[in-house]
Amino acid sequence: MPSGARQGWLIATGVMLALCLFALWQSSLLALTDKLGPGPGFFPFWLSLIGSGFSLALLVGVYRAPADPPDAEPILPRGYGARRIGAIIGTLAVTTLLMEVLGFQLAMLGFNAVLLVALGERRWLAIGLFALAGSFGVHYVFTRWLDVLLPAGLLGL
Repeated sequence: MPSGARQGWLIATGVMLALCLFALWQSSLLALTDKLGPGPGFFPFWLSLIGSGFSLALLVGVYRAPADPPDAEPILPRGYGARRIGAIIGTLAVTTLLMEVLGFQLAMLGFNAVLLVALGERRWLAIGLFALAGSFGVHYVFTRWLDVLLPAGLLGL
């Protein structure tokens, strides 16, 4: 593992371990059981305990892993890969800005289409079907079946 990636993994797993331990401490202040069964602290206690165990195991594994020589591959992609990542992040930012104006359905329609093109898909039928299902289909499921309010936009869609 390159030294930069190793440092990143150590920091990320250390932060995750600290968050899990904090959640474990806070959930231990709540009742684990009540008259009906599991109490309000039951789920967060066990989830944070399991997360702490996984974080600790990952932290030890990364710490014990041998470091690669300095001439190893770079961590961040260059060229085509970097352009694809930039296109995805830029599309996310534009979609976030347009969500209130266009509404969920139209913003996600554009996002899904651009996302598939950025990921390398070139079949327009597949792009169109995925974009329609990922925007209008997801909107229908969330608004009709799950009663979740999604942004309607200026057009009311």
